[in-house]
Amino acid sequence: MILYYSGTGNSKFVARSLANLTGEEACFIPKCDPLKLTFSGDFLIFCFPVYSWGVPPFVINYISLINQQFLDKVKREGIPVIMICTAGDEVALTPQMFEAEMRKRDLDVTALWSIIMPNDYVMLPGFDVDDDALAKRKQQDAKVRVRGIAEKILEHKWERDVAKGKFPKIKSRIIYPLFVKWGVTPSWWKASGACIGCGRCSRVCPVENIDFRKGRPEWHNNCLSCTACYQICPVNAISYGAFTRGKGQYFCGLDPLES
Repeated sequence: MILYYSGTGNSKFVARSLANLTGEEACFIPKCDPLKLTFSGDFLIFCFPVYSWGVPPFVINYISLINQQFLDKVKREGIPVIMICTAGDEVALTPQMFEAEMRKRDLDVTALWSIIMPNDYVMLPGFDVDDDALAKRKQQDAKVRVRGIAEKILEHKWERDVAKGKFPKIKSRIIYPLFVKWGVTPSWWKASGACIGCGRCSRVCPVENIDFRKGRPEWHNNCLSCTACYQICPVNAISYGAFTRGKGQYFCGLDPLES
């Protein structure tokens, strides 16, 4: 069973590819009630993007709500628990953070992998999407890595293979908490007069946080900071304060890999 969360599509591509390659079911976390979740398959795989060198708060909260019957079955049957995260480059202490959350639910993590995908974070100065050439190169490399990880999962070849990077403690223990506290401010999302009212931003939001009123998007307070609305806009009419001014857009359009 693959439980995945994705905003701009990188982790969706990985999760659905792994589903095809391993025969496991891919379940989109925002659409799967943790209180009613039932386990199926041979593995429990969590797949999500790294947020500011940490596990997305939405995913942490979801793990805390998973019903005990589901967890008891995983533990009783010795189901391997696997983390696969996507990132533009480094993951810092994201794996340790995930393991800590699983320990709170009395589960051990069997394997951890990270996959480098095109960067999509644009909400701070100095951060922008990758240029087209780099993005395509990362996507091609990711396809190879996903297939390799799928083979290792099926062969039970467990690893802790992640791109930790430099200064992980500073990134995950100092910057990440600041991001959680201050990095998600829905009121900063705006649509300019260039908006054509196509509704793509509303449809792509993983938690249905955007309504359309009088032909204009309106953000509510359940924003996950995934930037999907900004990235998908066909006329680049959406902005996050001044932080996204002059920056590029990226949305993963890759079809899932087939076996």
